[in-house]
Amino acid sequence: MLLTELEIQQVLEQAKVAFPNFTDWEYNNEINQEYFGFSLWGQFVLDPEELMSRRFFITLDTYKEQWRSHLTIGQPSYLWSSADVGDAHLLSTGDHASLDDAITALKEEMLLLFKAFSVA
Repeated sequence: MLLTELEIQQVLEQAKVAFPNFTDWEYNNEINQEYFGFSLWGQFVLDPEELMSRRFFITLDTYKEQWRSHLTIGQPSYLWSSADVGDAHLLSTGDHASLDDAITALKEEMLLLFKAFSVA
């Protein structure tokens, strides 16, 4: 699925609101060897002062008429993501009819993951 310029701006704003601590948002809006269609990603740098700090990415992408969302480390999610080249998928959602649903599903998965690390 490809988006119009207006839709891209709406999706970008929605992502920034949903994930306010993520920055440097970029997108792809073409079907090619790396993407099935539209894909948007932003990053969170754990310690911006450290040169080799870990970078976490939220990727919101489309497949056919569905939305998916991913939390990765190292680089954004794309067709050739691989732990062999320094990145890893931490969480990924299934297909969703709307961007809102994909964002909500990812936030729920993130909450479960981070609760597993909490000591309470």
